[in-house]
Amino acid sequence: MDIKAEINWIHQEIDKVKDPTFVEKLKHLLQTINNTAVDSDTAYNLDIENALENIEKGNFYTEDQAREIAKKWGRK
Repeated sequence: MDIKAEINWIHQEIDKVKDPTFVEKLKHLLQTINNTAVDSDTAYNLDIENALENIEKGNFYTEDQAREIAKKWGRK
């Protein structure tokens, strides 16, 4: 695996992202990975709180929408 090529591909894909919710989740993931001091229970609870907030704001996919999105994965 060419890690530099993989990182370049990730950069290109991130540049295409327009969904602020996805960007926030990615940011949280990177912060969690790079900060070993983050307690896993705290991170888990934060994820749940963020998910509930998004649901209250209407930022979610229905089961049918999620299935349609999943069908497109890996098809480029």
